[in-house]
Amino acid sequence: MNRGREFLVGLVIITAVVVGVVGTLWLKGTNWGRLATPVEVLANDVAQLAPGNPVKLRGVKIGSVGSIDVEPNGQAVRIHLNLEGPVAMPPDAVVLLAPESFFGGWQAEIASRDQYPGFDFFDVSGAKPTQPDIPVLGGYALPELSRLTASAEQISANVAQLSERLEVAFNDETAANLSQAISDIAAISQEVRAFVNQQSTVAGDLTSKADSALGQIEEASRAARRSFVRMEGILGDAQVDSIVTNVRLATASIQELAANMSEGSGGMAATMERADSTFARLDRLTASVESGRGTLGRLVNDSTLALRTEDVLQQLNLLLQDLRENPRRYVRLSIF
Repeated sequence: MNRGREFLVGLVIITAVVVGVVGTLWLKGTNWGRLATPVEVLANDVAQLAPGNPVKLRGVKIGSVGSIDVEPNGQAVRIHLNLEGPVAMPPDAVVLLAPESFFGGWQAEIASRDQYPGFDFFDVSGAKPTQPDIPVLGGYALPELSRLTASAEQISANVAQLSERLEVAFNDETAANLSQAISDIAAISQEVRAFVNQQSTVAGDLTSKADSALGQIEEASRAARRSFVRMEGILGDAQVDSIVTNVRLATASIQELAANMSEGSGGMAATMERADSTFARLDRLTASVESGRGTLGRLVNDSTLALRTEDVLQQLNLLLQDLRENPRRYVRLSIF
């Protein structure tokens, strides 16, 4: 009886140990002889990620999280992932550490960097794996709920402080100033609207004047075009050749006249010599008159002779007048 109890107790203990070992290995993600692909991840922190959490790709579990170690320099955390068999990962693969559900555990999700462009994944350029030929991926852990709560509390405190400052800043005087500023802005808006309307009217006038000027320019261009056409017709007419011929003949006549004038310059010179001789004689005659030589000279220079001559001429005029008035006194005709 005692032996049977001891055997039963021993069997229970052995079973408990086996269950514990198997459960531990299962929690650690032991592959139980299956081929595993190791992958290492470097991240600034892991939040609440723990060994045994699932590793997913496109929402499908492909492995589990192994050990998690802090780097010797303390600048990052190295996470060892055990993938079930070979897995084709994206060329720019990264690992996002996030909650598996709102109330569940965490997971490591392998994704492309383009899916999360706003996340600051760890830079693994130049990072070395713990074992050769093991890929090293950059990781990023989403903030956990406790961190979000702390951030929310800090935001609330900042909002409360900002509200207090706004209450201090926006008092009755500030409200009155703001109302006055709004009124001023409204007045300025009306003035700007009036100015815009005025400028629109001016622009309309300028446009109409510009249209009129363009019309006049167009009319002038048409008149110039007609003039050009007329000039072309005149130039193409046969009368132009006649005009050119007449001009040439007139030019020849002018040249002939110039030649004749050149030939007659000798006669003109002789005429000028005779004129000079005549003028010399007149000079001598004038000098004789001025000196009192001759009858004309005495008449001009002697005032008594001039008076007598005037008296004689006056008496002669009286005689002629009396002769006209009384011809019988001087002339008697007797036929028988």
